[in-house]
Amino acid sequence: MLCSEFDPERRAIINPEDCYQPVEGFPEICIGIFSKPIMEWILETYGGEEVSHFGCCIGAIPVYKIKAHGTEAAVFMPLVGGPGAATTIEECIPQGGKYFVYFGAAGVLQKGVSHGKLLLPTAAVRDEGLSYHYLPPADEVELDPLSVSACREALESLGVPYVQGKTWTTDAFYRETRQKAARRREQGCVFVEMECASLAAVAQFRGVPFAEFFYATDTVDDAGWDSGVLHEKGRGLEDVCFRAAVETGKNMAAQAARGKD
Repeated sequence: MLCSEFDPERRAIINPEDCYQPVEGFPEICIGIFSKPIMEWILETYGGEEVSHFGCCIGAIPVYKIKAHGTEAAVFMPLVGGPGAATTIEECIPQGGKYFVYFGAAGVLQKGVSHGKLLLPTAAVRDEGLSYHYLPPADEVELDPLSVSACREALESLGVPYVQGKTWTTDAFYRETRQKAARRREQGCVFVEMECASLAAVAQFRGVPFAEFFYATDTVDDAGWDSGVLHEKGRGLEDVCFRAAVETGKNMAAQAARGKD
């Protein structure tokens, strides 16, 4: 099978550093935001200087430097789906990014998880394609425990309730069938989204800290689909999500500093 053709060769024909160079003043903490309303709120609240952009055939994706909560962060909106989102990690690294935190919407696979609650993934089922080009074949990828701990510490320090567990990363939003959802629940999945396994695989391959969290928007269970608050696109969660992402990035940087001592 093609998905088993993992090649561990570090150099590819085209490499991120061939296309992107160091950017003076590029923040080490990089935050990917899967929500236009939240991104707009951040820029309106904190301002922001465009310091770079990701090239894309549908238009450039700007990267803004934001000063907030005692630090600087690069913030941007990745494309939805593993391949588009993962390139933002690849392309931030040669520009100067070191610590990566992403957040956005996720569906829940269990009725008991309320919409709007934050979700912390510890592992991701690899029901997508990109991760198999970065890691050997396996059903799951574990997120870096230290980075998960950095996010958990941030959420708890802010007094934010959350649910921790395994996520199901799938390329096919319109092919989340009842049978597949049931199998994922049997595997221990609590929520479902479209990027985490891909992002975690790239981060592991490149050796950079990565954490992600979600806000629960809808429910996919035996009864079908409850669209919940999916249409709100994160409105009302702007401050808590951005603060949690910034604090997670700061915790990652502190972990790295302690490791050097």
